[in-house]
Amino acid sequence: MNYIDVNVFVYWLTNDRDFGETATTIIRGIELGEKASTSALALWQLHILLKKESKNYSERMLTEKISKLKNLSILPLILKDFRDALAYQKMGLDLEDSLHYDTANRVDAAFIYSNDTDFDNLSIERKFE
Repeated sequence: MNYIDVNVFVYWLTNDRDFGETATTIIRGIELGEKASTSALALWQLHILLKKESKNYSERMLTEKISKLKNLSILPLILKDFRDALAYQKMGLDLEDSLHYDTANRVDAAFIYSNDTDFDNLSIERKFE
């Protein structure tokens, strides 16, 4: 199983000029059967970012789009994630990235889909292609 960082969803849902095509390719892989996961944190971050940046955003639209991704697991945040994230902050990650990284570790993700280079040089490979 692979882990999807929040930026992939943002680029996909906004059809970002620079990264939308790559994000759409990643999401299409999930639609076609690739197993993937993300954190409930990503949904919250999506809501905040899209509400701020997109004129046509609605919570219903977000829920419907994500619900259609049948091979995507939404993982809960647990207290252990917060505890473990503190150690990752010492590696230079901010709290949000630390929580995503810890959640990906918790499910033994093969790699993290993200264009965030903060995930480089960690134990899980980062991909954005």
